[in-house]
Amino acid sequence: MAEYALDWAEYAVKAGLLLYLCKDSIMVKEKYRSTGKVLFFIQALLIGYWLSHSAWVDRMLYGNEDGMINNSSYSIIKLTVTFCCSFLVVDIFYCGRKLAKLYLLLVFYTVQEMSRFIWHSIWSLMLHWCIDRLNAEIIAQTLETERFFILIEYLQFFSFLLFAVGYLALMFAVFKIYKRYLAKQVDEIGRQGLWFLMLTPVIGMVFDVLWRISFYYQEGAKIEFMYDRHGSMYVVVPVFAALCLICIVMSRKIYSDLMRSEEQKNSLLFYRQQLSDMTAHVRELEQLYDGIRGMRHDINNYVADMEQLLFISGEGEQLSEEVRQEAGQYLQNMQSAAQRLTMRFATGNPVTDVILNRKWQMCEQGHIVLSGDLLYPSCLGIEVFDLGILLNNALDNAIEACKKLGIDEKKEIMFRGYVKGRMFFLEIKNTCNTIPGTKEGGMLQTTKQDEWRHGLGMSNMKSCVEKYYGTMQFETADGLFSLTIMLQGMKGD
Repeated sequence: MAEYALDWAEYAVKAGLLLYLCKDSIMVKEKYRSTGKVLFFIQALLIGYWLSHSAWVDRMLYGNEDGMINNSSYSIIKLTVTFCCSFLVVDIFYCGRKLAKLYLLLVFYTVQEMSRFIWHSIWSLMLHWCIDRLNAEIIAQTLETERFFILIEYLQFFSFLLFAVGYLALMFAVFKIYKRYLAKQVDEIGRQGLWFLMLTPVIGMVFDVLWRISFYYQEGAKIEFMYDRHGSMYVVVPVFAALCLICIVMSRKIYSDLMRSEEQKNSLLFYRQQLSDMTAHVRELEQLYDGIRGMRHDINNYVADMEQLLFISGEGEQLSEEVRQEAGQYLQNMQSAAQRLTMRFATGNPVTDVILNRKWQMCEQGHIVLSGDLLYPSCLGIEVFDLGILLNNALDNAIEACKKLGIDEKKEIMFRGYVKGRMFFLEIKNTCNTIPGTKEGGMLQTTKQDEWRHGLGMSNMKSCVEKYYGTMQFETADGLFSLTIMLQGMKGD
């Protein structure tokens, strides 16, 4: 009875450790959000215990019902079946890519097997020492035979209890250290990153297979253990297993450090672009100010010239055709000078005004129709330069797409920015003739030659959106590309 309770407790702890590893690594599916973890734990417990103790499973795998096999290599079959069943359970309850789930399960079973190898050597030496002491007392006749068998029975139970507690505690310690370096969810890691991280667990599982092949061999009543043939294996196996566990943790740490360094690099580039945009905006405002100052000076000259022109023509006399033409030319020059300073869009903020009007001038040169309306959401605490990065990059991409259209094709860009509650929405649509693909992570796949720069622009947009806990979605339909950005306000209305 106590042995069954010990088995149930062992598999319950292993199911709990699998649940602990999956926590914060992958997300439970929405339909299992409330009860998914409990159901996952129960299924993992029942499947693990059933596969280990079912006579039907033993008969199907080994051809007998008592689970006795004459070669340790056959245990690989049950390990494989258990792994596949665990993968199905994880795949049912958790969302995300299958490769990410496969990596987590490889980590779990590799840590389990390596922890068992490490503790098995310690446990075996302790058990052999205890049995040798009891045998020595029997030989010296200081221990009664009946007492000897009672002690052996207790030793068997407590030794298996010690073994289970030892390797499960080691598993928990490794997972606790491993989870310190979870900079992001496993499903957010790129494919190449997952293959890199899977390398060590795969090597560990290969070692586990080799160890199971040669662990023992039974011929008749004789069982030959690898440890008996090679005593050095008491040291070699746990050392290799410990190195494997260290590599699993360190590879995760190295990858996390690399990702953190890459994020810091992107942040630096992001702030550099912000500084560049700020410099461009200041330059635009300076040009606008210089233009207004020059316009004021020119208007004084135009007024003086018009007065002189009208005075020469004679007071009260009919203006000649030549005078009319000269006056018309002056008025036209004044109108052109005023148009150069005309702000096509007024958003309530000088920075976004400059951005939109500069893009409008670019569109005029490229025969692109730019239309829309936007009111700067000053009430939501959204920084103007963050919004400027979104506008700059999104409109640059739209202009680039329109330039690829033929001469006779419609070139149009429409934008709209509005506040709804504590949310700010920015919608930008443009005509296009190609459907942009997506790359890993849901980002747009660029068709530009300078892919690195374009990728940086999209990364900066994503950083701005994440800063305000927002979303960025896009779709293409009927020759129209639509980008929708939602930002959450940092303060109330």
